[in-house]
Amino acid sequence: MIRQKNQQAAFGCLGLFLILAILVKTQFAPLMRLDQRWSTSFSASALGQHVRVWEWLTLFGSPLVMSGLAVVLALFLWRIRQHSWAGVTLLGVIGGDGLLLVVKQLVGRLRPLHQVVADTGFSFPSGHVFGTVLLAAMLITLLHRFLKGNAVFWWVTALIILGVIGVLLARLGLRAHYPSDVLGSVLLANGWWLEMISLREWVVHKRQKNLVKE
Repeated sequence: MIRQKNQQAAFGCLGLFLILAILVKTQFAPLMRLDQRWSTSFSASALGQHVRVWEWLTLFGSPLVMSGLAVVLALFLWRIRQHSWAGVTLLGVIGGDGLLLVVKQLVGRLRPLHQVVADTGFSFPSGHVFGTVLLAAMLITLLHRFLKGNAVFWWVTALIILGVIGVLLARLGLRAHYPSDVLGSVLLANGWWLEMISLREWVVHKRQKNLVKE
């Protein structure tokens, strides 16, 4: 039942992401106008002026840092004999990075003009936001499993979400991405991780079924 719910949530996130990707690829005019308007408004606001803060958050949320932390998390899980979670975490980060690169190439969206800090590569979806959201989803899932939703879990989860929001705002503040790039990353990362959880549940269920037969 839980696996079915995770699968449905994954399909929902990935389905919305696919629709958004198609709109971006075809340069759907209303979406393009909204992206431009929101980007301009954010840059002109008080939040858009904290360049130094955005640079630090961007450095922290870089794909290299996030992937490295996810690998460390997988090794830690293996060390404490949580082998299935270690495997799915490692598969999630490696497969997720590969999926991100493929999508970027397929959509091929150019970055916004007048970036505060010059960045390379395609814009949709944001690699920084994808990696940060993916790691955050991994941590929240594992914390919920081991802390059973107690007060510590909620405090730590709140801090993790604040970190995600910080990286999200940083990518907009530095004009490295459009809002739809950021939204796409959130949808893709959550959908991908939910698929990984469903895969783990399927493997565990299969293994238990085989043990019963034996």
